[in-house]
Amino acid sequence: MTNEQIASEIRNGYSVTDYMQLLYESNLPLIKKFIKPFAAYEPMEDLLQEAYFGLWEAVQHYETFANVRFMTYAEYWIKQSVQRYLENCGSTVRIPTHTRAKMSRIRKAASQLRQEQGRESTAQT
Repeated sequence: MTNEQIASEIRNGYSVTDYMQLLYESNLPLIKKFIKPFAAYEPMEDLLQEAYFGLWEAVQHYETFANVRFMTYAEYWIKQSVQRYLENCGSTVRIPTHTRAKMSRIRKAASQLRQEQGRESTAQT
């Protein structure tokens, strides 16, 4: 049974728990690959649990006629679920997502500038 067929069965309400477990276990190596970049921030077990929630969301939103493989589609939902988990639970003070994205862009620009100039930037340069 393909992932697309399993997702269709889950959406139709047939043995939801069993089919979700089958979908999760049969794609576990791929799911681990998706969440590997986040493994430095939280224990892998927590990230795998959040990935399961992302997989559930992917099943709920997947359209079989879209001509896209299910795990390609699910990658987005899994990564989003893990990122939201880290944003909400990662620090003592919650920083909004858009602010965190701005901070990341500033750090990246400063790093590129540092590489181009060969020194730390100052307020004047």
